[in-house]
Amino acid sequence: MEDDPAPPPSGGAELFSLPAGPATLCFDKNEFMKKTFSVDEFLHENRNAGTLENIRDDLGLYLKVLRSAMIELINQDYADFVDLSANLIGLDQQIDAIGGPLEKLRDEIGLVKSALVGSMDEIADCLEQKKALRAHKKSLQSLGRVQGSLEKLKSMLLGGGRKDPSDATLLERAALESIQLQFNIKFCRNFLDDALQQMAQDLWSELLARLRGYFLRALEDADPKELERCLRIYCTLDECRTAEDVFRSEIVAPYMNRVISESSLQNSPQGLTGIYNQILDFVSMRMKQLHQLTKRNGKVKGYGFIVSSFWTEVERRMETNMSSIFAPGNPDAFYQKYKCTLEFLERIELIIDDVEDVAQFKAHPQYRSFQLRWNLPVYFQIRFQEIGSGLEACCSEPTSRQLASSISATQFNVAQFSAALTAISKCWQEGVFLPQLFHRFLKLTLQILGRLSVWCGEALRAPPSKQETTEGSASEEQAARLRFLVAVYSDLGNIELKIPSIVNLVAEKSPTGTASREELETALGESGITFGTLRTQTQQVIVRELITASLPHLRQASDIPRLYRKTNRELPSRCCSYVEQLLEPTDSFRKNYGSMIAPEPMREFLTGVYSHVTVQYYQVIDEVLTSVQKTEESLRRLKNLRERSTTTGTSVSAPDRTGASDDDKIRLQLRADVMHFVRHLEEQYAITRRTVDKLPELVELVDDAIKGRPGAGGQPIQ
Repeated sequence: MEDDPAPPPSGGAELFSLPAGPATLCFDKNEFMKKTFSVDEFLHENRNAGTLENIRDDLGLYLKVLRSAMIELINQDYADFVDLSANLIGLDQQIDAIGGPLEKLRDEIGLVKSALVGSMDEIADCLEQKKALRAHKKSLQSLGRVQGSLEKLKSMLLGGGRKDPSDATLLERAALESIQLQFNIKFCRNFLDDALQQMAQDLWSELLARLRGYFLRALEDADPKELERCLRIYCTLDECRTAEDVFRSEIVAPYMNRVISESSLQNSPQGLTGIYNQILDFVSMRMKQLHQLTKRNGKVKGYGFIVSSFWTEVERRMETNMSSIFAPGNPDAFYQKYKCTLEFLERIELIIDDVEDVAQFKAHPQYRSFQLRWNLPVYFQIRFQEIGSGLEACCSEPTSRQLASSISATQFNVAQFSAALTAISKCWQEGVFLPQLFHRFLKLTLQILGRLSVWCGEALRAPPSKQETTEGSASEEQAARLRFLVAVYSDLGNIELKIPSIVNLVAEKSPTGTASREELETALGESGITFGTLRTQTQQVIVRELITASLPHLRQASDIPRLYRKTNRELPSRCCSYVEQLLEPTDSFRKNYGSMIAPEPMREFLTGVYSHVTVQYYQVIDEVLTSVQKTEESLRRLKNLRERSTTTGTSVSAPDRTGASDDDKIRLQLRADVMHFVRHLEEQYAITRRTVDKLPELVELVDDAIKGRPGAGGQPIQ
């Protein structure tokens, strides 16, 4: 570690520096010069520099360096140390000599300080007294003005002069004088007796009463100038809320008491719409001038008659006098009333015609209370029961009742799919869907699709005895089961194709800013993926059903040796009947459902069936050929034994006139069966050999079995 010079002490020039130590020290020596030096911090910072033993050894080494440097420093400045000790002789007597004058000076300074503190306290007391006198003087002046204002107001309001008590000029003067009175009362309230305070209150009430009469007269006369003048007087008195209360109690309340009631609702030809029209007519008839004067860009500021007077009275009376409109028991009626109410609120917002005022209107406590009175969750629960119960009932019915009499690829064939699509359409149709419940109806749509997918899974897992009718033969039950599976397969494809149209329907109904189209596609697209998976599973179930119908016929291939041993039959010219029976289930499937399933999916179905059947077919043929070969070898050994024993007898499995033995005929028959099977797959189903498991090996197996045999006809048949 390099030895850097110690930094100078803060606030002054460098006085000294630590001596340089060995370069191998595991710490920085300058850390000892820091004012904030701490042993714990020093050890913490150097914990990684070495072990504690190394730090101890380096500290001991550097201590020796410091001692050597100190001794060297003393040796260099020894004369200065000696002079310093000599100069300190007699210093105590000198200090004692100057101590007396300094103590005397300190006492004198203390006396001066005490005198100054006393003077300052005296001045502060005088200032407080002066301040109190000024306050009393101001209060007396205010008291005089209060008495003068009371006399003026008394003469103006209670004097009984010739002037009209509702004269605008008089009211304006009285309002200005009342403002002065209230201002002066603040400064002399402690000096006013109860009589003066009561008189001031009575005069204020009298002024508001006369202003109330003037306001009502201006409203009755519909004089915009007088109305504006009256509103300005209210504004001068800072009594805008009082004016709103007067208008509400005297003008709005009587009208709304007649209009808003259960009897009016029952007798209205247009129902709730007619009530709302009458309420809004009040604004155009009685509030037009008032609203024009007090709106945000009007002549008078500070009023909100639409919200504070009109709306509060309307909302209160609707909650108390017409509470039946909020009952959600009849969802259709509730929907109509709620939609009508939303239009009513929108018309009020159009009347307000200002963004900030509309925001204040929506933030008003009574607006929120009014919205909460509409029990939308209960309405949704009723709709949920209506929509979900129909689908659930359909899913609970036996499948034999759910399949259409004739199935088609272009429409839904299973009742559950039709019921699910009908339920989804009902969620978003006019008369059911409300924008305020968008997320709930979206969730219900996803639940409907989920319930349909669960039902499909249960239908695929159900055993045939429970899935289809138990009457009739097993073949009829299997055919009915297969018909049902094909219908489900087709409907799953159709419902998967319907997902984009469902997304479009939901996106059209989505309120602005609620959910983006990408989010809807993601949410509903998961259901489409689920249906695609179920469709693949349905295809696998159909393939298993066809395999189950075909495999039993393979057992007949094991009986071919009995047909030719000791029977002297001719060479085989055609395939056995079991091959046609083996192919018959898929032939019927393609004939019956070729219009339901496209050619390429149909080829996938058949390829899946015969990939499994061919594996079993290969095993059966291999077992038969192995058995034939073993029998042939056994007979050959028996013949050789007989020939060696010179025993005469008839040859076992002797060749006929064509030169072919019974075993050769068996091999030829097996080859004819397999080649007919292969040609049928290639010509009728357009399935190539390489796409079917074990089919090329099966052909090779029967070809190898007849090579070099009599009646093989030369090259193997391709």
